Amino acid sequence: MKIKYLLYCVFALYLVGCSDECSSYSDFSCDEIEDASYNVYFYFPNNKEYPLGMANGLSQCGSVAYSYAASKNLSRSDGWSYICCMKAKGSECYEKHR
Repeated sequence: MKIKYLLYCVFALYLVGCSDECSSYSDFSCDEIEDASYNVYFYFPNNKEYPLGMANGLSQCGSVAYSYAASKNLSRSDGWSYICCMKAKGSECYEKHR
């Protein structure tokens, strides 16, 4: 009986260790989030939205937004922001990431 309980505990710990922290807020794993295709939206300090196009991966999405801000001579302290809209499951903005 003790061996069965011990094996159950080891298996449960294995499953917990295999979980992906991104699954707590997303339908996708962290790797899937990083590698997905995104529509990039830039928000000026006045909250006016401006679409910047597509990016392959979350890192590239951020780079596109930061490059656009630099081209407009905006620093991060100027109050601009961006959103990466994941293209998934037939939606152009299934999940928003940054």
